[in-house]
Amino acid sequence: MQWSESDETSSVITQTYPVIPSSGNTQLRVFSGIPDCSYRFSTNLKARESFTLQGLDMYYSGSVATSNGTFTLSYTIESLTTGCTELQDGTQELYEATAHTLFLRPAHAITKHWYADDVQKSNRSQSFVRTLANLLATTRVVWTEEGSGNVVLDMPARNHDLYELVTGHYNVQVGEQPLTNVSLRAGGVYALIVAQSRDSFVSRMFEVTEPNSMNVLWLVPQYVVMTLGEVMFSVTGLEFSYAQSPPSMKSVLQACWLLTVAFGNIIVVVVAELKFFDSQASEFFLFAGLMFVDMLIFMVMAYFYIPYDEQRQYDAECHPCN
Repeated sequence: MQWSESDETSSVITQTYPVIPSSGNTQLRVFSGIPDCSYRFSTNLKARESFTLQGLDMYYSGSVATSNGTFTLSYTIESLTTGCTELQDGTQELYEATAHTLFLRPAHAITKHWYADDVQKSNRSQSFVRTLANLLATTRVVWTEEGSGNVVLDMPARNHDLYELVTGHYNVQVGEQPLTNVSLRAGGVYALIVAQSRDSFVSRMFEVTEPNSMNVLWLVPQYVVMTLGEVMFSVTGLEFSYAQSPPSMKSVLQACWLLTVAFGNIIVVVVAELKFFDSQASEFFLFAGLMFVDMLIFMVMAYFYIPYDEQRQYDAECHPCN
């Protein structure tokens, strides 16, 4: 049997896979956009009922089990810094298969901002970034490419949408004032918190999803080896099925050879869709083992095979005519 590899490969290290909230689970992240202020959260989360956010900070709950599709989060917020804004307690419905994020910005207007987050990596080897600004609504946040100086994002401070940007280095400024420079890596999902502390602007970048740890160019030698194997195996197999078959069955036997590709693809689909293994690497080891067994069978068959010489057979059949 012959297997044709799918486009998915194991080039991405397992540790950098995003943790996607699945059915029956939800996620919670809390970002604080309040510099110089510390807050203690008390919640009904079993894993961690209390946590503290200090200045520009983030909390991540991990996977939280839901009941009947939701988890009702109850929380109280206590200010630990004198003179900082007191935040109201509350409840929030967290839905399964969804990553929920709370952004604290107790200045100028809305004090708490909830949104559904997207933690999946870019499928184009780019990066996602979201700007969480605790600034006046009329303030503009501008992203420019460090090398070319081209403006890639120019948005109001209350725009918290997720944007896909090419990897590289960027300068971020608030209005006309330079703020910070950041580096975006392929596969990363980032959140940039921006706030005002006394007479200056401050920021902090967080990785919501860890970027890829291996360059996509490592796929090149793999595809070269796969292509060479395909050329040596598939082409020679078609030639063999044509040359060793009788004239009346050449098309049929060539079709039978191509049918082995279909059987191989069926095995790949069954193993991948039924998810026999938690790790994709284990699937590939299974396919490699099957190919090794397949190779042994081919070796035995080739050892005992008697080649068919079409010309000699033709001469033998026509000899009486001479």
